[in-house]
Amino acid sequence: MAPLNFLVHVGEPELVQPEKPTPKEFKYLSNIDEQSGLRNHIPFVHFYSPILALGAQVQDPITMIKRSLAKVLVFYFPVACRLRNADQGKLVVDCCGEGVIFRGAIADPPFPQWDKLLVDDIWGNNLITDSPLLRMQVTRLACGGFILAYTFNHCICDAYGAYQFITVVSEFCKDPNRRAPSTLRSWERETLRPRSPPIISYPIMTLKNKITGKCATFDAVASCLWRARTRTLINPKSNARLMFPIDTRFRYKSSLPNGYYGTAVVFPCAITKAAKLVKEPLYYFAKLISEVRRGVGGDEYRASALDFIELNGPRGFYSEEAFVVSDMSRLRGVYGGPARAGTGMVPGMMTSIIGHKNEGESLERLHKEVRKEIASITPAKTISAL
Repeated sequence: MAPLNFLVHVGEPELVQPEKPTPKEFKYLSNIDEQSGLRNHIPFVHFYSPILALGAQVQDPITMIKRSLAKVLVFYFPVACRLRNADQGKLVVDCCGEGVIFRGAIADPPFPQWDKLLVDDIWGNNLITDSPLLRMQVTRLACGGFILAYTFNHCICDAYGAYQFITVVSEFCKDPNRRAPSTLRSWERETLRPRSPPIISYPIMTLKNKITGKCATFDAVASCLWRARTRTLINPKSNARLMFPIDTRFRYKSSLPNGYYGTAVVFPCAITKAAKLVKEPLYYFAKLISEVRRGVGGDEYRASALDFIELNGPRGFYSEEAFVVSDMSRLRGVYGGPARAGTGMVPGMMTSIIGHKNEGESLERLHKEVRKEIASITPAKTISAL
């Protein structure tokens, strides 16, 4: 079958600044915001059909979203700023109001590839300072729908914070005359300062010996993946670490204000000897993961995590032995979810674990695809031993 062709006309990049003057100041980032593992850019993409994009039939979605973005940046003005390097490896937000990158594009389906949906995507690039914190592209489709793609600097917000920001942009698209967002917005990173002196009140990097209760599906799947990875990659004499992100906004009685859009995610870490992980019964580690997950509380646990990073630096919980598993089972996948598994946009192997009932042709294709991707990975070469 002949390859599908598509045509995309991409406009020149523009800097969109807040519609009104905003404060010129420096803003504090919390230890959670600036962890080494979060010093990157997170991409998002939203697809709008002609029916859902009804407003775009009346006026150009590119113009509409660009205008709304300028209005929203007045309320979320730190997004239009730049990160600067500060003392002792810290980062600070320079509220200079330089703006965010915006592009408009026109495409004739079939579906264009990601590099055409967000020309300015810099995923994998470690350049997070002295550059725009948000890059956005609106691609208008010949069918009447449009695609909104953007990438956020993770130090400014997490996925929930990005969702909050885009929701406000959509509000201003629907009602250009509105004066303020319906949702309160809050910076308030100062509420997440480490204590003096720092106090690590939770055993963040250890597993409990006491095993009680039942384990969830996540615990069982994570323990299976953890063991398989450890058996393949980790020296038996080394430690094996499992980490999983948990949003503390909604854990018990969190003191974070409504509208907080900074990173509120902590990474509980389970650690054990690799040799033990390979030999002990799998259910043992499933229950251990369950204990660690249930031990994550609200403010006190988050404060302990902040203090741990304060004592150990921005690298925090990350290490070469760390294996990160994220539970996305509550997300609603498009057309049934991911269609394939392969190497992701982060170092190492990245795959989606999808439930199934029958061993069929589709599952075998998935297995072949994963094996092919693993075989294509080129081992890293040692440049120098010094």
